[in-house]
Amino acid sequence: MVFEEQSRPEASTLTHFATAERSSPEELRREAEACLGHPVAGFLMQALDGLVLILDVNRQVLATNERVLQVVDGTPETALGRRPGELFGCVHVPGSPGGCGTNHACAHCGAVLAVLQAQQTGEAVHSECLLTLRHDDTTESAEFEIVASPLIVGPHQFIAVVLHDLSAVKRRDALERLFYHDVANLMQGIRGWADLLASGASTSQGIAQKLAHLTDLLDRELKSHRAMAQAEHGQLRPRVRTVLPLEILVDVGDLLSRHALARDREVVLLPAPEEQIHTDPELLSRVVLNMAVNAVEASFMGETITLSAQIKGPDICFQVHNPGQIPEDIRTRIFQRSFSTKGAAGRGLGTYAMKLFGETVLHGKVGFDTGPEGTTFWIRIAR
Repeated sequence: MVFEEQSRPEASTLTHFATAERSSPEELRREAEACLGHPVAGFLMQALDGLVLILDVNRQVLATNERVLQVVDGTPETALGRRPGELFGCVHVPGSPGGCGTNHACAHCGAVLAVLQAQQTGEAVHSECLLTLRHDDTTESAEFEIVASPLIVGPHQFIAVVLHDLSAVKRRDALERLFYHDVANLMQGIRGWADLLASGASTSQGIAQKLAHLTDLLDRELKSHRAMAQAEHGQLRPRVRTVLPLEILVDVGDLLSRHALARDREVVLLPAPEEQIHTDPELLSRVVLNMAVNAVEASFMGETITLSAQIKGPDICFQVHNPGQIPEDIRTRIFQRSFSTKGAAGRGLGTYAMKLFGETVLHGKVGFDTGPEGTTFWIRIAR
């Protein structure tokens, strides 16, 4: 085997969480040879189902099974010395002072935490981790079940890591739970107005208008869930036409007014550019609506939610602002598919859908800014 030379940062390399120190090329070579020559390590890599990595004391890869190399399209040489996040393409690695494990976001990474706990306790650790991975120009969410176990090979102390990809299961469960939750709420409203109509306690015209609104929302929910499934499989294509930015804001404002919490908040639409843009207005409205619903749920009674649009060079930027500030421990996880601050399984897809529709389908850029002055979610797309 030919070992790729790895640079070794100085021990003083900054870190925001785990240590940044790395093993030297000579140390990696000795440890990899010891690992590959040990029967237990060989058995783990050959017999265990899933993605198997063996890490040294500095969380660097010494060996992997063939499934890992297939996933990352790599070789044993290119994997040697990298840390898991560097190998799989975690989006937080480029902004880390010392690579995988040294970012602020790493303090909430189930993989890093499991490895560190296994090193500290000397016992196997079972956990789950949510990762956002980037491959070329595409970003995807991945959910793994992880087992990190100490492995002693002679004088060496390694960590054997086994990952099982739960992404398909988590995606299906999340979509199903969210679908049933949203549809059940709408059906409850339709049933209530239908019962009222049957009792004759109110005018049929007023009830008919309410039922029309609710069925329209139900139709949009069905289309939205179908579109999300298509987008995740790369099957959703935007239907581009010409539209005024104000039309997007008015559509979102109208839909937001039907949200229960929005009745106790003030929703303000700022003047929008009168220049026409070319986009899929339905998908763009969904992105901005998700931002607006998120803002409503993050605000308090009496606070103001602001919707706006601004021309920025060749792009147009739609923004939703609310007075609240996102806590620091949430910021790095907010766009992950299965992460939610609501604590309910199957929720937390709103922010994920912003990225999915806004970037994967509309080819824009989605993000947020937060601080003492409030939080602004935005999507920037070509005009």
